[in-house]
Amino acid sequence: MKNTLFVCLLVTLFFSCQQEEKSNYASTVNPFIGTDYTGNTYPGAQMPFGMVQLSPDNGLPGWDRIAGYFYLDSTIAGFSHTHLSGTGAGDLYDISFMPVVDPIQKAAAPLGIHSAFSHSDEYAEAGYYRVLLSDYQINSDIFRATA
Repeated sequence: MKNTLFVCLLVTLFFSCQQEEKSNYASTVNPFIGTDYTGNTYPGAQMPFGMVQLSPDNGLPGWDRIAGYFYLDSTIAGFSHTHLSGTGAGDLYDISFMPVVDPIQKAAAPLGIHSAFSHSDEYAEAGYYRVLLSDYQINSDIFRATA
């Protein structure tokens, strides 16, 4: 009886201690895919079907910048709250916000107020984006709310 109870206890502990491995597919996402040339995507964070798509904007016009962000650029002119990915038509970029401190970096239109940045100081993963605005030494983080 004692041996049977001991074996049952060991079997129960063995199976209860083993946890099923769950795949984290989001960790394999590269938000920068499609942000160059005619991919027309943006690296910012959003919830699926969310109304807000907060992402950086380079501030320059052009076919390659339809989604607001172009990987080969080196400036950020703001973080707007509405974007479209892969549309092939410029749209939205509404409610733009640009964190700054004095002295403000300003260029002629269309760029205006902006900051330089480096891809070595930029990071993105599914639901998260971070960049150092080097002209102001401001680290900007964007992350989606969790459901």
